[in-house]
Amino acid sequence: MVLGLHGFSMPDSPGKPKNIILVIGDGMGLAHIALAEYLHKPPSPLAQMEVIGLQKTYSADNLETDSGAAGTAMSCGVKTFNSSIGEDADSMAVPSIMYTAHQHGIKTGFVVTCSVVHATPAVFYAHVDSRGSYEEIAKQLVQSDIDVFVGGGERYFYDRASDKRDLLKELAAKDYKVIRNGDIFGQTHIDKISTDEKIACFTAMDDPPRVTNGRTYLPGIAVDAIEALHQRAENGYFLMIEASQVDWASHANDEEWLAYEMQDMYDMLEGVLKKVKEDQNTLLIVTADHECGYLSLKGKKYPRLEFGSKVHSSQMVPVFATGPGAEEFLGIYENTEIYHKMKKLLGI
Repeated sequence: MVLGLHGFSMPDSPGKPKNIILVIGDGMGLAHIALAEYLHKPPSPLAQMEVIGLQKTYSADNLETDSGAAGTAMSCGVKTFNSSIGEDADSMAVPSIMYTAHQHGIKTGFVVTCSVVHATPAVFYAHVDSRGSYEEIAKQLVQSDIDVFVGGGERYFYDRASDKRDLLKELAAKDYKVIRNGDIFGQTHIDKISTDEKIACFTAMDDPPRVTNGRTYLPGIAVDAIEALHQRAENGYFLMIEASQVDWASHANDEEWLAYEMQDMYDMLEGVLKKVKEDQNTLLIVTADHECGYLSLKGKKYPRLEFGSKVHSSQMVPVFATGPGAEEFLGIYENTEIYHKMKKLLGI
């Protein structure tokens, strides 16, 4: 038996998960979560999770990691230097959890509110020394055969400075249903697309807008992505969802923007958690790659944010888990253990 979040005993997991959903709140520390908890009507989705642990986020060369190094630790199980994508500290490519899952017949996907070639999604399929190598990362995404991906950055696939390749046509030739950014808002449900096709859904030409400027797709399309993968997944699926702009709002020290991004994440988690509870074969993990802003929460009657900086911190971040195998995420551990725990539970 293990102790759950509220102190009562939980039975050991009856089995391993068939599916894993990893949700990353980029830059989300404990104060970010506390803000959302104060603003959200209870019970919040995180309050319904069975298990909480803590992960250490430092990179191979810095206590203050970046998303490339932290994402690589969680996706590939190795510490690396800041800015690296899918490589170890010696710049050697290492396989990601998505790559290994694909090799074992498990379907894969990601949904993000940044560009699909940004650091966090890239660590699940690409291998480059510099996270800013967007056009090279785009080529590697086409080669990856990820089943479903959603996010911005369409221009890196055809308006390219490094070559004249039309990667959108190359995706279509590989049996992807390519959804252009102008077609997405309110018009496309990716769970309705034929299961004979993989899905490449672009939500913006560059980075998607912030929530405060009209972005609304995350809560709905996250649930649609779960259903789309479920329809294709005889052997299970692995899905990564990132609330990317929590980090951007924290870098900007923008209280309103941050509050809305956290609410958007919680709205998404409500739908995801409902699907997970209905399924009972899916492990849901919610964590961050690092904390951003050295944020603290003050105020006597209403929460008030106080930013300590405009950069990432070296603080540990929480890991929430629910579903089969959740008890693996109790305790304090390195961020690389996220990868090893997921790999073990998927049996790959």
